[in-house]
Amino acid sequence: MSVFQFKHFQVQQKHAALKVGTDSMILGSVCHWENPKRLLDIGTGTGILSLMCAQRFNFHEIIGLEISEYAVLDAHFNAQNSPFQSPISIINQPIQQYFPKEPFDAIISNPPFFENSQKNPDEHKSLARHTESLSFPDLIRSISRLLTKTGKAWIIIPFESTESIQRLAEENNLFISELITLFGKPDKPVRMIVSLIKYPLEAQFSSLHIRTENGSYTEEYKALTREFHDRVL
Repeated sequence: MSVFQFKHFQVQQKHAALKVGTDSMILGSVCHWENPKRLLDIGTGTGILSLMCAQRFNFHEIIGLEISEYAVLDAHFNAQNSPFQSPISIINQPIQQYFPKEPFDAIISNPPFFENSQKNPDEHKSLARHTESLSFPDLIRSISRLLTKTGKAWIIIPFESTESIQRLAEENNLFISELITLFGKPDKPVRMIVSLIKYPLEAQFSSLHIRTENGSYTEEYKALTREFHDRVL
């Protein structure tokens, strides 16, 4: 499917290795800020998270950072055809080499997950999926470097990486403000959504079940993503 139809916008995805998926749909739906001004989308891919955030918030500026030249083709097209007021710019550069003049009060990322699994023979899919291009230490260090003192970052990670991210956050003077456990099916945690800030705050814990035992979407998932899906799930 080269075009994914949302309720209020379209996402072209004919060049990007990774297509629109549930992880981005949930992350873009649960993230929240108070009167955010500037958003950095690390590893923007097709630009889906930038577009979802542009629909929900009135950002003064959105920067989508992406290292894949193929994904950038889609991200540029989607940014240029955005129906939303927030201006979206796509930059073809790794986060490790990105040094803007000002930090961001909002950061979001759906980073590569896989560390030790067998690589995909397709180089572009491997780049998008494996952490060699963006390791978790690099991601957390970059968030600490680019986040304002009162800003907040949102990331989605494998459930089994939670302790590693907690340790990296502490090492980089970041605090976890929210942890949301995502269950693929009942009693099967698959992902963790983490929000990071620069000041101490008691963390809030919650969970979200995506599918029922028979594989259909749960009512809580339907309610969460209702403003994005263009059809009844």
